[in-house]
Amino acid sequence: MPEASKDAAILIATSYQALKRAEKGDKSTEITNSMVIILFAGFFVEENLNVIIKAMKKHEEMRKFLGGKKYPGLLDKISWFYNEYVELSKSVSRKDLFKKDTNGDLLIFQKLETRFQGIKEIYEFRNKVAHGEIKAVNIIKAERLRKQAKAIVDELFKIAQNHELNIPRNITYQTAIVKQ
Repeated sequence: MPEASKDAAILIATSYQALKRAEKGDKSTEITNSMVIILFAGFFVEENLNVIIKAMKKHEEMRKFLGGKKYPGLLDKISWFYNEYVELSKSVSRKDLFKKDTNGDLLIFQKLETRFQGIKEIYEFRNKVAHGEIKAVNIIKAERLRKQAKAIVDELFKIAQNHELNIPRNITYQTAIVKQ
């Protein structure tokens, strides 16, 4: 499937390669390959979100809304995007957007998960690995989350298109590698 950026194409292709290795059934590499699949699925979502926000020319607006964060993370970006382009009752500030329920869980996850199924699990897995916490997974979960990441990205592009922005997804893995 073509993508919107060379980085997205490489991320999804690497995830696919890990999936194919894991499907071969080598138990000694299943956990590592499954981790690569999910981790790269998270990066894939974020890279495509970066492309969309850049194409919309909304990066500075997003940063300002998020309190001037120099490097907003995946949760910041997708929450802002949801608030800006999906939510009917918009939050007016980052603090408002990231309210917690009585259990201390972010309320935004409920909304995100409804629109982008799997995003919470992908995000949490990606963050834990990024902070050095290795979490065991299996190929079934990895394949499910990989498919959900692809569906999330398709939905992000659909939302962008509904807001008059048609971003071409014409970069294949092959063209991405050639452009390296």
